[in-house]
Amino acid sequence: MEVLSTESVEKLRASCKEEPSIIAKDFEELEHDLNLILIPFNFENNTEIDLTLPTGFTQETNKDLENCKLVGEALKSLTPAQATDERLWVTLCFRDFRDYALARWPLERAKTEVNHVQDHWFARTSRNRMRDNAVSRLWWMSYIASRVENSTLDEVLRTLFFNSDYRSNLLERNSSANAINVVVSILSISQTAFDNGIEFDRDKFRSFMKKVDFIGKRTSLPSLSPEELNSLLSPMYADSYEINKKKSGFLSRFLK
Repeated sequence: MEVLSTESVEKLRASCKEEPSIIAKDFEELEHDLNLILIPFNFENNTEIDLTLPTGFTQETNKDLENCKLVGEALKSLTPAQATDERLWVTLCFRDFRDYALARWPLERAKTEVNHVQDHWFARTSRNRMRDNAVSRLWWMSYIASRVENSTLDEVLRTLFFNSDYRSNLLERNSSANAINVVVSILSISQTAFDNGIEFDRDKFRSFMKKVDFIGKRTSLPSLSPEELNSLLSPMYADSYEINKKKSGFLSRFLK
């Protein structure tokens, strides 16, 4: 596979800041006009897939869940390290999945065109990659969901995509709580709670995440094993939700 060079990504970034509407141009036209250069990227891919175009902008019609599974399967050989490379995602947005990106994030719906394009076509930061980039966010959601044990991929993806409060509190943080293994642990704990009839509560979950942020300042959460994370975070979740261990089987999986 070939992707845009770093210099070419920067050319595109600068050009989009001057004229956001160029995202609608064919990739070959951009390649010619801006003298973009493609370089080898060591990755066996299957980007010749058709993502499902959204039929609306609600969670039921934007097709995020369906496309998350499609991207996850098409790019299943991608490693997390490779998935931090902005060049890959910019290339996929402007070339391979251009029609999808334009349909999912149309410029006419943007509050600020420049910011809109920088958020959804580029992926400079980890938050951009996980939350905003049109294609990257789908892969990362699929990757994270696939690592949650004892729950199906569909169950975890529905939790992520059909509850924006849960998703934003879980992912939109600049702390150790946003490390992949910590996110997976929290998702696992949440799914276990849901399976035990403990429904999502925005205020209680926010309280829990604040506790995770606080303890993350004193403990290197990303360095902990899954077992250590679950043992540490499950009681905090139970405390935030005011779950009495004697009255609920929720903690039985983690605290024995």
